[in-house]
Amino acid sequence: GGATSGSDAGGAGGMGSLSPTSLDPADWATLRASAHAVLDASLDKLEAASEGRVWTPVPDDLKEALRAPVPPEDGLAHGELCERLLALLPYGAGNTHPRFFGWVHGSGSPGGVLPELVGAAMNANCGGRDHVGIYVERQVLTWCKEMMGFPASAGGLLVSGTSMATVLALKAARDARLGFDAS
Repeated sequence: GGATSGSDAGGAGGMGSLSPTSLDPADWATLRASAHAVLDASLDKLEAASEGRVWTPVPDDLKEALRAPVPPEDGLAHGELCERLLALLPYGAGNTHPRFFGWVHGSGSPGGVLPELVGAAMNANCGGRDHVGIYVERQVLTWCKEMMGFPASAGGLLVSGTSMATVLALKAARDARLGFDAS
């Protein structure tokens, strides 16, 4: 398919050999073509989310393939890497299907794909410094406070998911009950 077009040379996911000082691919055109193909396949999966089963069990042969040894030092052939990535798409948690009612779980959505792509490309750490990720996070928290009727002085924190949010909520409740003042 389109994900395997371009050079099939090994190294860094098949993008050609790398210098010892760079993780950049030697062949950006191949990476770009593959990124478009993988994005298209991902969007196709989301577009067809309401079709078929809510959840599909991971086949034993895929589980076994994921137990593979460390790839060779020069990486996998580019086509093989793309095929492996695309093979994962049918076996998610099921939360993108409209009939998913398994547990409290965020739903994958088309509106989240592009921001996640940009976030991954930026690799932002919002723990400090002065970069755009911090300003985006602050604005999202401001919107949340406004939508929920909290005062502008309220604090907030974006976390990785429900589990982390629960741990932090329990800590906040414990600290409040014990009279712990963080200020």
